[in-house]
Amino acid sequence: MKRSYTLATLLLIFVYSSAAGNADFELIQANIYRLKDACNVYLLRSGSSGILIDAGSDRLAGALESLGVEHIDWILHTHYHRDQCLGSAGLKNTGTKIAIGKSDADYLQRANTESPINISDRYLLSDELSDFGRRMEPFQKPGVDRQLTDGEEIKWNEYTIRVIDTPGHTKGSVSYLVEVDGRLICFSGDLIMQGGYIHNLYSMQWIYLQNPGIDSSVNSIDKIRLLDPELILPSHSSQIKEPQADLHRLRSRLLEFQNRFHIQRAGRWNWSGFVQVSEHVIQDCGTTSQLVISESGEVLLFDCGGNFTSERLAEAKQKFEIKKIDVIIPSHWHSDHINGIPALAASEGAEIWVWEGLREHVEHPENFITTCWTDTKFRADRILAEGEIFEWGGYSFQAFHNPVHMEEQMGLATRVDGIKFYFTADGSSSNREGFMRSSIHCYNGISTHTGLIKTARSFYDADPYICVPAHSNCFATHSDTRLEFIEWAMTTTDIITALLPPGHSEIGFNPYWTSFYPAKKTMIPGEKKQLVLRIKNTASHHVSGKAWLKSHDDIIFAEKALNYDLGPGEEGEIPVEIEVQADCLPGTYIITADIEFDHEFFGEYPQGYIIIDE
Repeated sequence: MKRSYTLATLLLIFVYSSAAGNADFELIQANIYRLKDACNVYLLRSGSSGILIDAGSDRLAGALESLGVEHIDWILHTHYHRDQCLGSAGLKNTGTKIAIGKSDADYLQRANTESPINISDRYLLSDELSDFGRRMEPFQKPGVDRQLTDGEEIKWNEYTIRVIDTPGHTKGSVSYLVEVDGRLICFSGDLIMQGGYIHNLYSMQWIYLQNPGIDSSVNSIDKIRLLDPELILPSHSSQIKEPQADLHRLRSRLLEFQNRFHIQRAGRWNWSGFVQVSEHVIQDCGTTSQLVISESGEVLLFDCGGNFTSERLAEAKQKFEIKKIDVIIPSHWHSDHINGIPALAASEGAEIWVWEGLREHVEHPENFITTCWTDTKFRADRILAEGEIFEWGGYSFQAFHNPVHMEEQMGLATRVDGIKFYFTADGSSSNREGFMRSSIHCYNGISTHTGLIKTARSFYDADPYICVPAHSNCFATHSDTRLEFIEWAMTTTDIITALLPPGHSEIGFNPYWTSFYPAKKTMIPGEKKQLVLRIKNTASHHVSGKAWLKSHDDIIFAEKALNYDLGPGEEGEIPVEIEVQADCLPGTYIITADIEFDHEFFGEYPQGYIIIDE
């Protein structure tokens, strides 16, 4: 039976007004109004008609009615993120047309499927390193009536609206320039916030471990500065009444960030063979694996991706007189570091030792959402505590938390052949000037509170001579380079937080500050189960708020509205009771929630997946 699926609350177009209460448009100046919603929704009015700049959530109907606006002719989207677009599908059904920058248009196009909610595993961030943007695309897509190009003019009644390409927050972000009552006004989307801040960093990292949105934002800011608007109306924060001053502030902050992460790495001269770093330490440059060989010929293997095959092991055994793999220790849970572990452990009879912070991620990866998601899972034979010192093969090792690449990454320090080694996996290496540096990617799930600083301190505590990373050459360190790395990490953390809104920088840095746990839940029709909605209070003060659960009609919540109350730094787990309708079709269904946090309405932010089996 063919059925049409929508998010349940969107079936009742515009009725959903309970989230964060009813809202009203406020007057900015004659014929320009703002509705503070999941984003700032701006109304440009002409008589009884209007144009919206972005559409926020689905709370628009009552607010528009109170102004006497009878019809919205166009929604001009600054970019495709769901906090800009949640009200678009409902308005589209009333005859409103949708326009967006050409490079972002695909994210709003309706999929040619029976159900926009029943999705493929590709949507679960499975190794899609080039497509992080889909994490924020709306689930119900309104379609696009007009794709806009840079410099294009939109003629509407007495107004001429100019389209300005301003990539940065997304690759296809645009701003809109319009003269109203002799005043040049710029609707800037998420390019800038009042005070010269960005809304978040993770949206600007279009390329893995790179920051192209930072580079693009600098160019976009320069374009807006030349156009010299008298007023900037951003998607988040209050209006910017002194545009040149705030544009200058943000440009300076972006350049500071850019300089910190413009790293000329030393690179790797060998991308295929084994490198014998010392008599008993081998770096496999063709994979992510590092080998420590005991005097008896047994191996402790640090990391084992799918490329460390039986053929690869056979080559290593022949070259280095290895008898067997005795212990395998994963550094973190990315697929290129763990996918080969189950098969190799089984064939070699090896034990798997796992750092305590990583245990659940390798035993139950379905509980979490992040990049490089993998369904490889295995049980740990031994759990290593943070800072634990243990003996193997006549050597002493120590486990360190090394969270610059992702929160669940460990480093392993040891002394072998009279040399102090530190196996660092991903995230840190040496640049061409001989200084240690790190890359970051927010979608890996890292924190400004640990990330760079705790990683740099782990190098200091481990006190190694030779560092062995997974994706670049080994490099030597000494006390000066390690201290310089700590200073760099602390200053760089300050530069990152200076870019983000004061008081809530962690929300703009870590996209998983609220999430469903487990992220994926398998159910059958007619079944009831419980999961939790996690919300981390990143503020330094007490926070109360609400969450409104949303999904497809066949996913029923015992309570749709949830209250929470959290102290500073506290992470709350709010129980979510779910029932699946008896006639629900098999597939993967998104669940989400409108989140109110610290008096700010975020709209649909966390997402989880209910997998319905036959």
